[in-house]
Amino acid sequence: MHAELSRARALYYEWHLLPERERDRVADLAREVKELALDLRGRDDTDEATRELTKANNALWAILRHGARRAA
Repeated sequence: MHAELSRARALYYEWHLLPERERDRVADLAREVKELALDLRGRDDTDEATRELTKANNALWAILRHGARRAA
């Protein structure tokens, strides 16, 4: 499995663990990560698909980390 697919899966799982209010706030980005991960599997141009997924993963990771710091 591609590293960014694994990362997307882990981030999506972490998003599911958020309280409902926080989860709703970033639901669109989490869905984008999921769609891009699924898209990567079926694309011929995996380099471009990987770049798109990496960008979305980075954005979701930053939001999840920011929320974790606020909760601490």
